[in-house]
Amino acid sequence: MIRLLILFAVFTASCYGNSKCTMQNGVRVHNNKRCASTTHYYDSHKGACGCGHGDTQFSWNHDHLVVAASQNLFDPSGSAKDWCGGSCGKCVRLTPTGGFVQGRGTAPKSLTPHTFMITNLCPPWAPNQDWCAQKGTPGQHVQPNKYGYEVHFDLENGASQVSRLGWDNPEVTWEFVSCNGQNTPAVNLWHQCECSH
Repeated sequence: MIRLLILFAVFTASCYGNSKCTMQNGVRVHNNKRCASTTHYYDSHKGACGCGHGDTQFSWNHDHLVVAASQNLFDPSGSAKDWCGGSCGKCVRLTPTGGFVQGRGTAPKSLTPHTFMITNLCPPWAPNQDWCAQKGTPGQHVQPNKYGYEVHFDLENGASQVSRLGWDNPEVTWEFVSCNGQNTPAVNLWHQCECSH
C-alpha cells in the first residue's frame, strides 16, 4: 500500500510539477482565472467549424491564431457534437502562467497573452485522449484530462505562428473575449465558415 502511494505521489509530481495553477473549488486556477493545457498541431483540413473550401483550410485558418478546443468546450451543450459546436467562432484569450506539463512542453519565453479563435475540435479519442477527453461543463467540477485540466486547447501551428510566440505547449489561463488581437481572425473572416450560417 505504501509503495502504491509513493508511486502515485511520484506520478502526480511528474505530471503537475511545473504547474503554476492551484485547485480552487475543484477547478485549477491562476490569478483567479481558469487554467488549461495546450498542445499544437498542423492540419490542412477545414476543421470542425467548416472554415475552408471543400476540405481545405482557408488561408487564415492555417496561419492566424486559431485553436481546436476540447470536446467539453467545443460543444458546451453536452451533446458531444463533432461539427458546428456552440463555441465555433468564439475567441479566447490564452495567457501563459509560466508553467507546463512535465515532459510535454517547456516554459514559455513570454507571458504575453494572445487571442485565438475556436475553429476546430480536439476530439476525445486517439491520439488526443490524454489531452481532450474531459467530461462536464467547464467551471462545474469537470472530470479533467490526464494532466488535471478541465479544458484543453490544441493550437494550429500551420505557418509556425505558435512557435514564433515562443510557446511549446504552455499551461495557460483562458477566458472568452472579443475577437480582437494581433493575428487573430476578424469576425468577418468567421462569417466565411459553414458553421457561421
